[in-house]
Amino acid sequence: MIPAAAVRGRAWAWLLVAAWTGMVFLTIPVARKIQGVVESMAGPRIYLAAAEIVGLAFALGVSIHLLRTPGASRLRRAAWLVALGGIASWTMHTQLQTPIEAIHFIEYGVLAFLLFRAWRHHLQDPFIYPISLLSLVLIAWVDEFLQWLTPERFWDFRDIRLNGLAGALLLLVIARVLSPAGIRRPVDRRSVRWGCGLAWLTLLAFGFAISNTPARVDSYAGRIPFLRFLYHNESVMNEFGHRHVDPEIGVFFSRMSLPELQRTDAETGLRAGETLARDPGLAGRREFRKAHPVSAHPFLIELWEHWTRRNHYFAVCWKYREADPARFAGHLAVAMRENQILEKYFPQALDAAGGRWPESRKAEAARLADVSIPYVSAVDSHLVTRATEGQLWALLLALAGLAGWGYARHGRAPAA
Repeated sequence: MIPAAAVRGRAWAWLLVAAWTGMVFLTIPVARKIQGVVESMAGPRIYLAAAEIVGLAFALGVSIHLLRTPGASRLRRAAWLVALGGIASWTMHTQLQTPIEAIHFIEYGVLAFLLFRAWRHHLQDPFIYPISLLSLVLIAWVDEFLQWLTPERFWDFRDIRLNGLAGALLLLVIARVLSPAGIRRPVDRRSVRWGCGLAWLTLLAFGFAISNTPARVDSYAGRIPFLRFLYHNESVMNEFGHRHVDPEIGVFFSRMSLPELQRTDAETGLRAGETLARDPGLAGRREFRKAHPVSAHPFLIELWEHWTRRNHYFAVCWKYREADPARFAGHLAVAMRENQILEKYFPQALDAAGGRWPESRKAEAARLADVSIPYVSAVDSHLVTRATEGQLWALLLALAGLAGWGYARHGRAPAA
């Protein structure tokens, strides 16, 4: 019989997890509005500053705890704290695309702590740390899934990785710095069963995300009435494609192979170019993709992406010619390389759109652009090109099999 106080403590611990998770989820529809208000008042770097203040306060509290803790292990624990703090600081200052992403360290650092406290009511061995992390990754996956369902919000594997890193760093602080009493070996079979179950669920969730391509989304959204709002969804979970290396240009990405690109341009380039010429008012990426969904018009979307990138960099480079010559030459190189991609792989469409550069402009770009750095186009760089869908599923199944082996070897109750 579990004492009533222990039952209440367990319930409160999980209630705090649910409350914090619910708060994170409920901000999804209004996050952009909140972001706009905050940035208008304090600027975009306020998020990074907030994360740094919270992190320093946390590190100070842990340091005070270490000073009050007797034992010869204080130096080792302090070294762990410095190392983990350094990793967190390096990540926030070098790996974030926007300052607001620093908020992930607060959201999911707190969540990792709450999950550890909740699981502590069930587990007392070192497996509590990977179990807490797997629980956090699943919540991060649901967070991204809800964003994928929400208009004007987007799925991003990077966010799951960032959230997982934030949780892992906090759990390492708990394990290696705070070293709570009562967490000891051996690992209980029940812990192994929990860990394997969460691992299978995590692998299944990622398998769904890997295979949930725009074409598949349109396939089931077009057949299931209550999922109709996902049809031609502008938020993409995953897309596979090709990484093309052209010795004369550089690297660019496409949903199509080079023969498919050339064949599509020959067959539909005229129509795609006319569409591009007809819709110059669709200046924003979102507006153009709403009018011409990528699942139905991949060639047109790629044409538009290269076209707008070329035109943008060519238009803005001139303001840097005197003030920042290096930036000017770099921007002009981007415009020149994108133009070369268009001329070589989208020639029919480019002519139909009336967008071919005159020879004088090409000569000027070649003379002034900085071509010393190998070019890698940012267009469709999100495409998965290093592995096929089948290869990724093979990896997931192998990991699931490994978890199954662990379950059979260490999770099953011993035979009577």
